[in-house]
Amino acid sequence: MIKLERAPQPVELTEEKIAELTAKFKDEGSSVWNVNFIKKPLLESSHGKCAYCEALLDEESKYMEVEHFRDKKDFPDSVVSWSNLLPSCKRCNGQKSSHNVEVDGMIVNPYEVAPKDHIYLKNFRIRHRDDIGRRTVEVVYLNESERMVQVRFLIGEGISNALNVLRERVENFLDGQNGVVQRNKILGGVRNLLLECQPGAQYSSVSSTILLSDPDYAWVKAQLNQIDLWEEFQELEEIAGSLSLPE
Repeated sequence: MIKLERAPQPVELTEEKIAELTAKFKDEGSSVWNVNFIKKPLLESSHGKCAYCEALLDEESKYMEVEHFRDKKDFPDSVVSWSNLLPSCKRCNGQKSSHNVEVDGMIVNPYEVAPKDHIYLKNFRIRHRDDIGRRTVEVVYLNESERMVQVRFLIGEGISNALNVLRERVENFLDGQNGVVQRNKILGGVRNLLLECQPGAQYSSVSSTILLSDPDYAWVKAQLNQIDLWEEFQELEEIAGSLSLPE
């Protein structure tokens, strides 16, 4: 989960339109929020990902649902309130279900707070710093073994393997195999790893946390710094650091 910035309220969502759609929901119980002018900016604001688990919402078997932070059963007047809507995958929306954040306890809303203030990643599991973090993990079930923990483990394995290859290339480069091709492979390898840690990448908070805490990454960075090849990655690393969930 990463901090998100809410897009401006759609121009189509006027006070009159809100009143109309809210009344229709109350009368018919229909999904009045499932309209493109609501769903499109929501999806764009989350970089095409679920606001909770960061799964891409354009993959097969995953699609966007409009999630109501204050649930529609208990807060029917907020079913199309812009500040109450989040883009979610079907799994996370179903897990949160009708949890009442006002009565049953607040959880992380990534549009309003920085997730890293309440949760962190350790051993491929999301841990909590406080009660808000604990409820978030439990309500959205962020440590589901098959869907969540195993995926994080595979991400970690991929990053570790890539760093092993990258470290070997840097060692060879420092030993004299320092042609342009070798240099470009090293720089490309670093760039690809850091791009997996940017806001638009799937599970970017997980990738950022794992990468930036790996000793091989620190070693590669130190060596490239010494030979003046690190500067171009400084901004990408800073962004990755802002998304990571360190202990």
